[in-house]
Amino acid sequence: MERREVITGIGLAMAGATMTPGGQARAADASPASPAAPLKRAPAEGCVALVTGSNQGIGKGFVEVLLARGAKRVYATARRPETLPELLALDPKRVVPLELDVTNDTHRRAAAARAQDVTWIINNAAYPGNPVPAERRFLSSGNLDDAHKVMDTNCWSPAELARLFVPIILKNGGGAVVNILSIGALFTVPEYPTYSASKAAGARMTAGFRSELDREPILVAAVYTGGVMTRAAPVGSHGVTPIEHANEVLDALAAGETDIYAAGAAAMRDRILADPKGFERANIERFYTHPIAISTG
Repeated sequence: MERREVITGIGLAMAGATMTPGGQARAADASPASPAAPLKRAPAEGCVALVTGSNQGIGKGFVEVLLARGAKRVYATARRPETLPELLALDPKRVVPLELDVTNDTHRRAAAARAQDVTWIINNAAYPGNPVPAERRFLSSGNLDDAHKVMDTNCWSPAELARLFVPIILKNGGGAVVNILSIGALFTVPEYPTYSASKAAGARMTAGFRSELDREPILVAAVYTGGVMTRAAPVGSHGVTPIEHANEVLDALAAGETDIYAAGAAAMRDRILADPKGFERANIERFYTHPIAISTG
């Protein structure tokens, strides 16, 4: 069977059909409803969490709320160790600062070797793309080096960290793998198409881990974040604070949710699903008439 036919066959099988020996699609017999996924709840109290990119914004919000909710320990990480003393000052007994560039395999392995008591990993660190707008796009960029960096940071590095920490989490009795994505995973932001592509890939990567860990005591969650007011928020935009965002996400994890639409993302998801092509068309028109400007303050 040709490789293309194999891929087609997989798609048909997922849709409830099979391939005849002659390569024709054949409807499958109706099957009983699939069993409900096992409910896994992940309350923050007593957890030992490692948060990537935790020196500011969304990551810092997670550190603060984890401490407030009774986390036993929080490993606060950042690429630049000099930015970590402020986090350590929050609670010197429970905050452990770690240098971690998520794209650096030596850093990743050192973090895993140091944080052997982890039960949660929150993959928050991300790279939005080159500061030069043209370099964030597929055609106008001089090459795709920056696109590769975006994908490496936002998809492959969280996957590598999860691979390192899942055995540790299992050894410690279970917990959670939480990947902070973006509502931009559901559509392409024209100003940041490589970022959107990386977050969409991250969503599928997260689903892959979830399927492999379905029978294990680890909750795997994708967080589709909407408007959070950080230094990278669009000029003139409105949203929730990083603390409010972290509280919303941790409430959802405690309830056992695996796809979490936070900070207004649920409303945007509903708009997209109601008219996907209309949403895309309006977004393209906005790109040409009112492009997004990002604050640098």
